[in-house]
Amino acid sequence: MKIRHIGLFAVPVLVVALLAPTMGKGAPDEIKTNKDKVLVTAVQGRIAEPQPSRGYLVTWDGKPKMAVGTGGINYNLKIGDPVFGWAAGDRATVGVATEPTGESRYGASWLTHSSLGNEVRILSGEARGKKGVVVGKFGGYVLVHFDDGILDKLTLGDSLHIKASGLGLEIDGFPDVFVHSLAPELLEKLEIRLINGQLEVPVVKEIPAEIMGQGSGGGSLFGNWHIQTCHPPDIEKYGLADLRFGDLVLLMDTQTDYGRGYYRGGATIGVVCGGPSDLSGMGIGVTPILSTRFGKITGRIDPAANIRKFLGLTLSKRDSGSAPAGATARSGAGKNPGALKTNAASLIVTAVDGVVQPTSGRDYSVTYDGRPWLDVGMASINYNVSLGDPTYGWAQGDHVEPDVTIQGRDRPNPSECALAVLACIGNEAEVVSGEARGGKGYYIGRHAGSDDKVWFPKDVVEKLTLNDRIQVKAKGVGLKIEGFEDVRLNKMSPELLAKLGITIEGDQLVVPIAMEVPGYLMGSGLGGPGVEYIDYDIQTTCPEVVEELGLKRLRLGDVVAIRDHYDYWGRGRYEGAVTIGTVIHGFSEMAGHGPGVNPILSALPGRIKTKIDPHANIAYYLGLRPKPRS
Repeated sequence: MKIRHIGLFAVPVLVVALLAPTMGKGAPDEIKTNKDKVLVTAVQGRIAEPQPSRGYLVTWDGKPKMAVGTGGINYNLKIGDPVFGWAAGDRATVGVATEPTGESRYGASWLTHSSLGNEVRILSGEARGKKGVVVGKFGGYVLVHFDDGILDKLTLGDSLHIKASGLGLEIDGFPDVFVHSLAPELLEKLEIRLINGQLEVPVVKEIPAEIMGQGSGGGSLFGNWHIQTCHPPDIEKYGLADLRFGDLVLLMDTQTDYGRGYYRGGATIGVVCGGPSDLSGMGIGVTPILSTRFGKITGRIDPAANIRKFLGLTLSKRDSGSAPAGATARSGAGKNPGALKTNAASLIVTAVDGVVQPTSGRDYSVTYDGRPWLDVGMASINYNVSLGDPTYGWAQGDHVEPDVTIQGRDRPNPSECALAVLACIGNEAEVVSGEARGGKGYYIGRHAGSDDKVWFPKDVVEKLTLNDRIQVKAKGVGLKIEGFEDVRLNKMSPELLAKLGITIEGDQLVVPIAMEVPGYLMGSGLGGPGVEYIDYDIQTTCPEVVEELGLKRLRLGDVVAIRDHYDYWGRGRYEGAVTIGTVIHGFSEMAGHGPGVNPILSALPGRIKTKIDPHANIAYYLGLRPKPRS
């Protein structure tokens, strides 16, 4: 073998010759782009309100479902988290959902110009000046990642600014590969290889066209594809349960060039941005970023192909300490071996908001027995009636409500607002405008007559004014007790559930209550839509029954049992069933009305047992006032 000497080094010519073939046509090369020619422009939007289902969705197999849904500030669904296992989720979006502002012709630029990897700056509110990054597009939203310390300072409606860069981006030598919604900087970090005239892109999975769902016919610059999850065997067959938010996937026989549609031999690379769905034709959301009809894209399976890595997003304390999707949490573990196990770790936490609602100026009305009555007591800021106070005895009081009343404003009807549907008793509430800004309290229930109730300490209440904004960290929709999945839990935070003193005896939940109420006394609110946003009343317009049952002893916040009522998907009679509720407003002189009850647990016969505890009141459970010693 000949050795060629170059200075002090000897290079075997034969070895070089043997290696040469592996360094030729098949060797990977770095891609080059026209990034220096791509325009960088400013677009402006805002944080969007959450969009839960306003009624019960009908799943692919004909079952009702209340879904937390899309949009809003999502506190615990992050890039890198599993897409499956979140309670009551349906197409849940990752991170913070944002939407356009201004006239439609200008606002649309928020959706079309922004790209994954673009910098996002906050323009208003407590987090003003802080920055995040675009991580997806879903429907009419641009999805943004913010670190935890910033998330906790955000409010719905905060203004945002994006340095938009990505439109017109091309890969040299590949004019028929469309690059959409992808920042040049992120494209360069995707570890794409140029091999044999193709772009080899790292992906977690390849998804066949047979399970592609909604998305066809839409545009290519915003919106998303759906990977259908309405046929459960597909989830296991194609390994969909392994997917995480931010994963790169290859959508086979799918093109997203000038629009979204089927094309044999085509390929679309996308980023997982939304969770699964139980609705026909819907499923895991995917933001398209690369597309071709001409066989120029191929996938390279890489389980670590997630934009979290490429964007350099680090695990937060919240992420690293979170339980795996589907995990159960034990309330009081170690202290009480019979403590309840729940799916609290799988609950989605999202922001909802409302404003302090003025009271109405009603004139005299007519009572059940024909007397004139001046109705005072609903809405506004109640300075002298709070949770734990009596429901009866307030001068000219009718439906008297405790503490502070707020109303959602994201829909014309307050009962359709996200606040009404998603907020749960015991959730943290915070004042986000006005002199009382930063004051914290609790969401304590809902009266569909003037709407949602929050409690704040007295010093905060004194600083509040009408129309101040209140934001609530909504958590509780989809809450279940392990082994009692047939027992409906409603409008209750897992933190409150843990404090109710519920124990297990055999196959029954034993619930402490302040009073039992016969089902025949339930009036206004019976029937109608879902239990999430309508209370119903214990009728107090028959004086003899009021005295006989001692209803004047009821206090605001009392936990009561309603016999022979089953409030799972609505409110109504079922012999032997039991519904547990909390009292949210006071007595009434109007026919068919009385103290309002928010159902929080309900079950068919044999699953709930009650025991009397005169101090079973959420004011004590939440620590809003000291519990009496006797």
